[in-house]
Amino acid sequence: MATTSLWHIEGSLNDLIKYVENPDKTIEVKDDPKDLSNLFWYVTRDDKTSDKQYVTAINCVKEIALKQMIMTKKQFRKTDGYIAWHGYQSFKPNEVTPEQCHKIGVQLAKEMWGDRFQVIVSTHLDREHLHNHFCINSVSYLDGKKYNYDKKEIQRFRDTSDRICKEHNLSVIKNPSGRTPRAIYEAEKRGEPTRYNLMREAIDFAIEHSVTMKNFKQVMREQGYAIYYDPNREYSTIKPIRGKRATRLFRLGDEYDYYRIKERVRQQNVYVANESYKKYMGAAEQKYIRPKPMIFKGSFQHTRKTTGLKALYLYYCYLLGYLPKKNQHKPLSPEIREAWRRIDRYSENIRLICKHDFKTADDVQQFIETNTEQIKMLEKERNRIRARMNRTDNPVEKEEYKSKRDDITTVLTSMRKDNRTAKHIIDDSPKIKEDIAKEEQAKQQRFTVQQRQNERNRRRNYEWENTR
Repeated sequence: MATTSLWHIEGSLNDLIKYVENPDKTIEVKDDPKDLSNLFWYVTRDDKTSDKQYVTAINCVKEIALKQMIMTKKQFRKTDGYIAWHGYQSFKPNEVTPEQCHKIGVQLAKEMWGDRFQVIVSTHLDREHLHNHFCINSVSYLDGKKYNYDKKEIQRFRDTSDRICKEHNLSVIKNPSGRTPRAIYEAEKRGEPTRYNLMREAIDFAIEHSVTMKNFKQVMREQGYAIYYDPNREYSTIKPIRGKRATRLFRLGDEYDYYRIKERVRQQNVYVANESYKKYMGAAEQKYIRPKPMIFKGSFQHTRKTTGLKALYLYYCYLLGYLPKKNQHKPLSPEIREAWRRIDRYSENIRLICKHDFKTADDVQQFIETNTEQIKMLEKERNRIRARMNRTDNPVEKEEYKSKRDDITTVLTSMRKDNRTAKHIIDDSPKIKEDIAKEEQAKQQRFTVQQRQNERNRRRNYEWENTR
């Protein structure tokens, strides 16, 4: 099974030469893919390629490949923009030998670019998973046209790699999952509750509490998710009950494919899972709580009631489980659970709302406009102070001007931060209202489902008593 990717390289030709001819790096050095001065050297470095044993040049000579690529660019007067394309083809650990890996890489490069472009193929052996690197000249030596890596070319790259792997009796990826968005990838690394993480946790929990797939779907529904499986459709999906966008199960990983989930449910201990299911479904019942009698002093007419943005954000923090600290609320809807990873942002929003007593979005917009005018005035004042500081030769006066400049900078930093937070308030308010509505729907749905179940139980008991 091979994965593939390709990306462009920008920079100067001098940087590319340095990248190729840098022989002094060791394997302990961390390579920065953004630094063009390391590209060609990285592809062909000795410690990764077994002393260049697994390096092949296509349409150029290996020893002078870089110079030939540069000559091609100069010949067609295309030395700016993207100077090269850097790609890879990676295999599962222990799936291929170095010789087989390099052979497949060369075959792939020849079929993809061998008719028009100069290419260096190198096989890296320094990781558990063997992988090929491709360095492709962006300009064709044949007609001088630049390489265009569009959607059709992306698909051709994948299809060609898969076909060659099948020819060598290797597995291929049936459901390519695509690239995870950077923000979600970083959040998952930090252990924050992302959409995908919450789905995986819900599925794992449902499997532990299920004996059959019917149980599994019921537990998933209690957690706010619906599983859709249709044998006539190619993919099974998972979707928040009140959400608009479904996610294909295979995108969550091999363990979360629909058929793999069925296997995991079958492997459960029937007695343990059945008891867990009953306990969880019993705990999920909607319970009526009798309010405690309370005595109030004074008049409700003079009692202040929290309204507007402050009420909206305080209630949202309660639904998130952020408030109150002692007896935290456990959200039902996946949307609210996912929103927890932005709690720091919401916390800053509510602080600014309370500080300036914002009631509506218009109040926030007015604050932003006023703040922006003050920022402009302070920036002008800071520029005047800087000019005076640069003109004076008196050390004492210079220090005074520096102190004033730093004080203004501190104030400006705080005001700009408030402006950003105020803009977040305006941007987040519609989403917060939508999430609150979904949480209320989740509560109502849980109550309705349990009410119907209780009604069915009462009918069965009544029928049983009448037939005795």
